[in-house]
Amino acid sequence: MTLFHKLCRYILFLAALVLWVGADEVQAALQARPSSQPASQNSPAPTTSTDVPTQKIDVRPATQAQPATDIKQTGSLSAADVKALLTKVRFAEYRIKDLLTDVRPERWKMAEATLESFNQTLRTLRAQVETVGEWRAQFEKRTDSLYLGFQTYAAINSVLPRLDGVTRSIGEHETPGYAAQFSRAEDQLFDLQQTIGGYVSSLLHNQDQLLLGFENNVAACQQNLSAAMRGKATRATRMKNGRVGRPQRRRSHPMSGKRNGNRSKQENKLN
Repeated sequence: MTLFHKLCRYILFLAALVLWVGADEVQAALQARPSSQPASQNSPAPTTSTDVPTQKIDVRPATQAQPATDIKQTGSLSAADVKALLTKVRFAEYRIKDLLTDVRPERWKMAEATLESFNQTLRTLRAQVETVGEWRAQFEKRTDSLYLGFQTYAAINSVLPRLDGVTRSIGEHETPGYAAQFSRAEDQLFDLQQTIGGYVSSLLHNQDQLLLGFENNVAACQQNLSAAMRGKATRATRMKNGRVGRPQRRRSHPMSGKRNGNRSKQENKLN
């Protein structure tokens, strides 16, 4: 009975083992069946390349050099107009000098110190009028000179305050008609100075434009040169080292004297 029970248990164990192995094989077969279908049925349809959006990249053009500036040196007046203007200045100088020669302050009733101060003003005014003539003569030769134009303008500007003071003093001590002549000469010289000032201002503006044109031209040359040399850098060339020569030693005169003396002694001995 005991042996029979052992055989039954062994048979049942074998049957359970067979059933367990068979279930695993069936499950593996079921899992492998859908994967065995062709890949064309499961894989999605490929999309065409025309549907893919592309990104455009804008390439900036190379920076172009600024065009060279046309440089012209001109003023608000022509050379002939400037010379005609300076001719009027010369006539105004002559008129002021002529009026100053008729001034007699010693006949006026004023203190000695006041008279001396007025005479000093007259001397200074005559010297300043001469200075105006000197700058005006140089400016007539070079009507496009900013420096000479400014000096002429400044010389007239130094004359006007003293001429106004003399005109006021003459109005106090001389006739009104005589004082009016000085006043007209002063007004004429002031108007001429204003015209010269406008011309000098135009020359100054022109110089500023010249400087700006030079800067633009230099910048354009630099840009064109850098664009032309881009990618064309040359390699450094080797240079042979120069042979350094030794400086020769100079023989001092006492040594040469000694050697000559020794030679003479040896010759005397031989003789």
